[in-house]
Amino acid sequence: MRALAIVLCVVIGACATARPRCALVTYAQPRDAVFAWRVQRVGAPGTVILYGTIHTATLSDVPVEALRALDGVTRFASELGDVEPDPGVILDLARLPFGQVLDQLLPADDWWELETAMRGAIKPDDLKRARPWFALIRLMARVAPAPKPSMDVALATRARTRGVPVDPLETWQDQMTALDASVTIADLSGAIRARHTFACSQTNLLASYAARDTPRLTQLLRVGDASLIAKRNATWLPRLEQYVAQDGTTFVAVGLGHLLGDDGLPAMLARAGYTITR
Repeated sequence: MRALAIVLCVVIGACATARPRCALVTYAQPRDAVFAWRVQRVGAPGTVILYGTIHTATLSDVPVEALRALDGVTRFASELGDVEPDPGVILDLARLPFGQVLDQLLPADDWWELETAMRGAIKPDDLKRARPWFALIRLMARVAPAPKPSMDVALATRARTRGVPVDPLETWQDQMTALDASVTIADLSGAIRARHTFACSQTNLLASYAARDTPRLTQLLRVGDASLIAKRNATWLPRLEQYVAQDGTTFVAVGLGHLLGDDGLPAMLARAGYTITR
């Protein structure tokens, strides 16, 4: 389970209306370049390749151009690298504070629908203790399970098997704390009501990714808390600058939402004086 990876309905805005609908989208051909940006700086020996992933996709969704670039690098980094979480830490971070229970925080109808949807997948008492982000992840995994391994995990594994060092940009605790701050009870309620559109929305997301539809993906992936993305990007920025200052090429794979818009990493690096080429 990748913490930020599976909260598709929050990211794509499928939960924004009381009566969510989803119509499948199709594309005749790709509309833009691969979601990869080359980062360099005059006088610096290193190069960074920023690659935008979809956490609910897998390796087969990565274009061949990106795989070729990955196979020629000296370093790999992603949000979590290939570090496996401590199950005990996950459980601690997933539980509501003492005295709070989810069935009292949610509207009664939403709780009933959630408990019904999750029956057989999680014990009712455990569901009552779940924080909104954790309940949302479990709901998504229940109604529209993502392929395994995820794109991020598969890329890290590919790098590792080729003898390329793999670095994490943040810890599991960092990511789960960020997710907890971004997913509200209202988000969970919206997701419960929109759960029947999850599979369709995920199909559309992958279609837009394959078609390299930058405007649509910018709209879909930047629906959530933009300040959270900007904050995490700012935290990662010094590490990226270190990579550019070192010899070799570093392939950095992060969620595509972190690379789009004015506070995306390519834009931030361009403002800092780096040369960015897509």
